[in-house]
Amino acid sequence: MTAAAASSVAPGERVTRWTVLLALLVGMALLPQFIVLPTPPADAIRIERAQFDLEGAAPRTTLALPHSWSPSSPYEVATGTYRLTFEGEDAPREPLLIFIPAARHGLEAWVNGERAMSALDTAWGSPASGYSFLARIPDGAIRPGPNEIVLRQTREAGWLPGGISPVYIGSDSAIMPSYRLSNLLIEQIRSVTLALHIALAIGIVTIWSVRRHDPVFRWLALVATASLFVVLTQSPLAAPLGMFAQFQSIVAVSAVGLMALGLALTLSGIARPPWLIAAIVFIPLLLLGLAQLGALAFPLVGFLSAAIALLAYIAAATVLAVNFVERRNFDAAIMAIPCALTAWFGLHDILVIGGLLNDPFLLVSNLRTAMLLAIMFLLMMRLARSLNGLDTANETLRTRLVAQEAELNRLHEKDRARAGELAREQERHRLTQDLHDGLSGHLVSIIALAEKPATSTLAIERSAREALEDLRLVIQSLDLGDHDLLAALAGFRERLIPQLRRLHVTLDWSTEAMPQIGGITPGNALTILRILQEAVTNALKHGPATRISIIAAPAPDGASIVIANDCHMWEPSQPGRGLANMQRRAARLGARVDFERDGGTARVTLLLPRVLAAPDARLP
Repeated sequence: MTAAAASSVAPGERVTRWTVLLALLVGMALLPQFIVLPTPPADAIRIERAQFDLEGAAPRTTLALPHSWSPSSPYEVATGTYRLTFEGEDAPREPLLIFIPAARHGLEAWVNGERAMSALDTAWGSPASGYSFLARIPDGAIRPGPNEIVLRQTREAGWLPGGISPVYIGSDSAIMPSYRLSNLLIEQIRSVTLALHIALAIGIVTIWSVRRHDPVFRWLALVATASLFVVLTQSPLAAPLGMFAQFQSIVAVSAVGLMALGLALTLSGIARPPWLIAAIVFIPLLLLGLAQLGALAFPLVGFLSAAIALLAYIAAATVLAVNFVERRNFDAAIMAIPCALTAWFGLHDILVIGGLLNDPFLLVSNLRTAMLLAIMFLLMMRLARSLNGLDTANETLRTRLVAQEAELNRLHEKDRARAGELAREQERHRLTQDLHDGLSGHLVSIIALAEKPATSTLAIERSAREALEDLRLVIQSLDLGDHDLLAALAGFRERLIPQLRRLHVTLDWSTEAMPQIGGITPGNALTILRILQEAVTNALKHGPATRISIIAAPAPDGASIVIANDCHMWEPSQPGRGLANMQRRAARLGARVDFERDGGTARVTLLLPRVLAAPDARLP
């Protein structure tokens, strides 16, 4: 939407959009406060007080659970010990379990001096971020009267405070339903989220590899892969790397936040500032280098990295929210919610890490599910819009194609009508010219002969027959089409035989070997028949012939028709007007006429191409 369109948004509509967006954000931000982990039923023993001592620190104190603790040094291995007491039954009817709904860092449990076996049953468990602890009490460890539970909690790395929630003692039937539900909500969702994260990262990188011109997919690929790197460095897979993996994880958080800002700017159609890419690369490297060199304490480096990420997420959420309100960009609204929640829950986690807020769980890691779902929804929305756009374009093209086809059909019919009219006009012109050139000349000759008193009726009859023969040629040519040359020649033969018989001239005829010739039109056929007629006339006149042969055969470039006759050698070989007329007619067809005398034989050869030309006008 353009700036002019954005400014036309009514103030009331802006208020409505802000209200809806803020209501969603506030509701989702407060959601963790209303989620209560499942607790065992009333028949389980609940322990809410314990004695606690921190190794190398203050003496043992009695306190209420839930409780959290931090050592004096922000980043060191430390151990805290909880001692709890409860009254046991005479003889437990079934094995008992220790269940702690919320704990942070590794726990070991002893009951009356006997080790209880813990059951952290997920390979992707993250004790530092909060989990549900379960341990089985050894058989016979519970005795009637007072019993003591010792919980030893060790913080091996990081600066997260340790702590536990109230402790429950109960049977398998009482404890396991609550533990399974807690484990599902805390641990199994994390493993599912990780699998989803890996699949989504692979999918986004694949899409970006074939759509590199789309900056949205570029930023999505960066965010997905960088956040996946952070998750993997915090997982058991990175345990062999030790402290260095923690360093990488913490400093990479700032890069992920800056990438989210780049994605927000791209979705909002705002030009990326030139410093952003440099900041994404150099800020994590700078923080990592300062931590490794000892120039800054690692907790301070972690705080700076988290602060940069929080500011970037706040800026991204603000940009996206404003873009949604002003321009009704729903893609921006989709991403604004997880960006804002990441900033809010990140602040929550910083307060927990700093000991300013007592909460057993860190929330940002759980928010990855919401971020991944938002990215998936964004991808599906963009895919749906692309498909809708493609359908719309196809429909538009189909409509235009139908319209163009209708227009082409109309123009085609118009051209056909025009071509038909032109063909009829050309045919009328051809018939007129053929009748004028042929029949009219014979009629004039007949009239001239009739006006001469001394003219014999035989001469008039001969001219009349020639006129009739010429008229028959014209009429026969009207029904001829492509590949009808043999039919035209057959008709010519039928008319020629009686004529030669009256003159006592023998005719040898052979056209069976003649190949097909294309481009036969009434005009072309008539031209060929006139050439043959002229050749026969010349044979009768100049021979004088007593035998005429007409033989058609294949030629290298088409076909040949040879008209041969016997003749007297003393006849001069100078070509006359008849031969010149035949050659001019043949040239208009793309053909050729040759004449030769050999001994007592005169020979006219008509060489036809495979496809005849279409002459513009007829020669006489």
